[in-house]
Amino acid sequence: MINQLLSDRDISLTQLYIKTGIRVAALSELANGKRQRIQFEHLEKIVQALDVEDMNEVFLLLKKMIKEDIK
Repeated sequence: MINQLLSDRDISLTQLYIKTGIRVAALSELANGKRQRIQFEHLEKIVQALDVEDMNEVFLLLKKMIKEDIK
C-alpha cells in the first residue's frame, strides 16, 4: 500500500519518516507487507503527509493488498 502511494507522489520512505515521525523501520515493514496491523495514528499521519484527499484511495489499496495475500 505505502509503496504505491509513495511511488505516485515520488516520495521516499526517508522523506515520509521526516514528514510523519514514524520510524523508518516501521514504515519499511508496512511497505514490505511484514507488518500485519497499522495503528490508526500512523495511518492518519501517513494520509496527511501524502496529502491523500480521498480515503477511498487508501481503502482500495488495502483491499488489493488483502486479495494478494489470500492468493
